[in-house]
Amino acid sequence: MKRILSFSFVAAMAISSLNAGVLATAKDANITITDEDVAPFLAQGMQHGGQEPTADEKKKLIDDLIKYKLLIAEAKKSGIENSDEYKHQLELAKDGIAFNLWQREQAKDVSISDEEAKKIYDENKQNFMQPDSVTASHILVADEKAAKNAIAKLSKVKKENLKEEFNKLAKEISIDPSAKENGGDLGSFGKGMMVPEFEKAAFALKDGEMSKTPVKTQFGYHVIYKESSKKAETMPFEKVKDLIKNQLLPSKVNKKIDDKANELFGKLNIEYAK
Repeated sequence: MKRILSFSFVAAMAISSLNAGVLATAKDANITITDEDVAPFLAQGMQHGGQEPTADEKKKLIDDLIKYKLLIAEAKKSGIENSDEYKHQLELAKDGIAFNLWQREQAKDVSISDEEAKKIYDENKQNFMQPDSVTASHILVADEKAAKNAIAKLSKVKKENLKEEFNKLAKEISIDPSAKENGGDLGSFGKGMMVPEFEKAAFALKDGEMSKTPVKTQFGYHVIYKESSKKAETMPFEKVKDLIKNQLLPSKVNKKIDDKANELFGKLNIEYAK
């Protein structure tokens, strides 16, 4: 079944807290690759929606970093550090590092108050809607006959015991791999989270009711037990407060830095070339 924030700032904070665990060494070239070396590249991949790298992908990244360090050593051997261009670029890099570290310091005393977050919440309540949802369990089997047999067996169970017996049977016969652990419990889900046939059947049931006929999907045949349902509602402020604060913080940090730049700029007497 189908089951926001300046990222560079967050990534930088996360990267700085990593322990420098050694991932590879090339003793004959005096090269060591650590977690700190690979962290920026992993963060960049996550920023663009990437998944955790595989072992082979991580090894390739380590190998590429070793090659990069070999080329750096080769560049230094060439005497490039004595060139005027190198010295100029080095000063530019120092400026960039100083500015980035200063920005990080400026961000430390910036916070979003509950009142600021509440104002955004009140003005944008339509963005904090919790859609209709149901809480349900299912039994998944390969053929219709097995599903009908399960329905027949559970139809004899008293309503107050149905959920318990349903979950017990799911552990015994469901081919959903997770059923052995959770008894077919799917938790709560909204529209668009399940395949259409399953969604339609689950939402159509009454609370505490089980499907009377098997529900066929691309995965097989389902027997569905609907535990409860919840109508669409606005999420309470306390539930989304931290999310709102995290989304507001970067712009507030940027405003502080922009204000400082404008303050310093305003004190200057600038003469522009004609």
